[in-house]
Amino acid sequence: MFKDFDFGSNWAEFSKRHVDQSRLKMACQSMRALLGAENIGGKSFIDVGCGSGLFSIAAHRLGAAKVVGIDVNQRCIEIAQANRDLLAPGAPIEFHIASVLDVEQLKGFGTFDLVYAWGSLHHTGSMWNAVHNVLRCVAPEGTLVLAIYNKHSTSPAWRSIKWFYNQVPQLIQRFMIFIFAGVIYGAKFLVTRTNPLKKERGMDFWFDVVDWVGGYPYEYATVSEVTNIVTSRGFQLRQVVPASVPTGCNEFLFQRLVD
Repeated sequence: MFKDFDFGSNWAEFSKRHVDQSRLKMACQSMRALLGAENIGGKSFIDVGCGSGLFSIAAHRLGAAKVVGIDVNQRCIEIAQANRDLLAPGAPIEFHIASVLDVEQLKGFGTFDLVYAWGSLHHTGSMWNAVHNVLRCVAPEGTLVLAIYNKHSTSPAWRSIKWFYNQVPQLIQRFMIFIFAGVIYGAKFLVTRTNPLKKERGMDFWFDVVDWVGGYPYEYATVSEVTNIVTSRGFQLRQVVPASVPTGCNEFLFQRLVD
């Protein structure tokens, strides 16, 4: 039977070992650097593909007036709720199981000043449909944050590796992670000249490797492909942060124009 990667289990193990107030502080710093704290305070915020919920909690910590996190994986929702209760007890942060590919579900949440879809839409199995759907969630003059895997000559090979990982027994999966951890560490160090163990976002290096090697479905796009699709639908590109490594995520900030 064909299998997709269980992102929820990876986030659960990561959360058990690493989620604490210092990790939340790192998430806040990352979000503040990308958006600016003044652009978060008092705004409504939806985290599309919330995973551990860490960035939903960070948005609340930075002053967002309304915070909603959605994910298609039930385990992710459970972990996000547990992390909320641990890091921000009593915070009015909502987590719901929902698919970005379900237009009617998304309509039920309304529109938001900030729509945050960092590293999630390329794992839906229908990336461009997912992109089109999240555009509907952005309020007029609102901001869309996207992070999409960069298209590279090695991308098709990585897609095959990811597919294969999810079809083999756990013992072989562990062997693959062991092998690729060294490859990815070396490649990142050679490209960035920084220690790959020092993460600036939410996940630890080891769990990031598991996510990367196993993360299927997997799609990718060039900067121009993403920009052309989104700007053709009434958005203005505000900023692009290129991927630090060839197959990493390009970050985009778009603003919805007034109709």
